Amino acid sequence: MIQTSDEAAVALRRAMDVEIKGELSFPTSIDASRRVLRAVENPDIGLGALAKIVVAEPLLSAKVIRLANSVALNPMGQMVSDVRHAVVRVGMDPIKVMAMALLLDQLRQTQRQAACRDIANRLWERCVHVAALAFVLARKLTRLDADEAMFAGIVHELGRFYLLSRAADFPALLSDPALLAETINDLEPLATERVLQALNLPQSVLTAVRASRHFSGKMPPETLGDVLYVARAVSPRENPLDALDERVAASTEAAVAAIGLDEATVREVLAASGDEIYSIVVALEA
Repeated sequence: MIQTSDEAAVALRRAMDVEIKGELSFPTSIDASRRVLRAVENPDIGLGALAKIVVAEPLLSAKVIRLANSVALNPMGQMVSDVRHAVVRVGMDPIKVMAMALLLDQLRQTQRQAACRDIANRLWERCVHVAALAFVLARKLTRLDADEAMFAGIVHELGRFYLLSRAADFPALLSDPALLAETINDLEPLATERVLQALNLPQSVLTAVRASRHFSGKMPPETLGDVLYVARAVSPRENPLDALDERVAASTEAAVAAIGLDEATVREVLAASGDEIYSIVVALEA
């Protein structure tokens, strides 16, 4: 019997209700990235040992070298071309960001259905821009850890990536983009929480992602959650699922107003840090 889109939406909700309460299923393509993440979390690992791990992953090596040579981390223009020197310049936390960016990129590339793949591509672009903005905002407006802000920015949509990969098993739902977006957005808060927990991410990052759904009203931002909220609000890349979900679209339009930034101010913030933001985006996307 062929499912309707409504029936498929209900089926996905039921499947995820069971899955989220049990063991999550990740594609094997992200195993290498998970190994790097576990290594970086080891308090006893040194930069030399970490460099050896990074060298073993060519895609990650390229990302780390690009970040080391970015305007954000290399304002004097002293270029490095080998992984060891890049790791020393970048440090532990940004390498964790690079490993997570690679993991997200691999999740994006596992999308089997064209509809999910298109949404995942645009969601990936948004994550990269939000991460870059969060880094710059934290460094220039607060005393918060800019690397942790960038990490929170890159992981904040992990739940939606996971749900997109599962939605591919319900093709009838893919024929109704608005219903697909509504279903994923409804499931996203709990899914994101579980995915971040399953990847053993720091509690501070989980707290920031959770808090970024609401704004405290304080400017400049005082918490990682507020930094992430502002970065999401001013990002030039919209969330493709929110754009399809009429319930969310109206609140998205009001997000900038909620933080007290008019359009001119937003342009000024983005323009002042344009080179830094662009260099981080290039390093993350490449």
